[in-house]
Amino acid sequence: MSRIIREASPQAARRSSPGRYSLVIFLVLWLAGCGTTTVIAPSSPAEPVPVFLLDHGRTSSLVLPAPDGSMTRYAYGDWRYYAERETGLGHAIAAVLWPTESALGRRHLAGPATEASVRAQVRVPIQEIHGLSVEAARVAALRGRLDGYFETEVVRETPEVELDFVAYPHQYSLRHNSNAIIADWLVELGAEVNRRPIWSGWRVESR
Repeated sequence: MSRIIREASPQAARRSSPGRYSLVIFLVLWLAGCGTTTVIAPSSPAEPVPVFLLDHGRTSSLVLPAPDGSMTRYAYGDWRYYAERETGLGHAIAAVLWPTESALGRRHLAGPATEASVRAQVRVPIQEIHGLSVEAARVAALRGRLDGYFETEVVRETPEVELDFVAYPHQYSLRHNSNAIIADWLVELGAEVNRRPIWSGWRVESR
């Protein structure tokens, strides 16, 4: 059977403009990801240490303490958008429409492990910081797993976002974005999370 290709009308072309695509994507994201994600902190963790969940508005990052009293901030995102700073509309749309290469970000911070110290050193915008206590052994395990990628992958420095990046094995997608990954990390730390969010928006509660 032959296929007939018809030229699009000017009206159809206008309906297919990037602006309209971005509006549709925004509405889908808003409907799917609006609301607050609830994190229930572990109850009476053994050897408790503080961790800090940073809400940057649309994205999130996580600050973990180190045994020497310092801290490390970890983040996750689309490689081209986050690490290479290709922040144009076209790539932003591509990053949410289909899986893309992902990036794991890291930056070491000086101690002490307090909210005030985090705010003083992280200069990218922070809307809210949520602190919770978790088991030291779980923090050591997560740090070890994440730091392991920096020992085997090529590191890219991106001073615009104050992070160094390496490739991460999971592809970035709408359901596998920075907020969803942070939720997974919190579960690794022994917390309960009521969903894997698309948008940032957190509430931390005690068990």
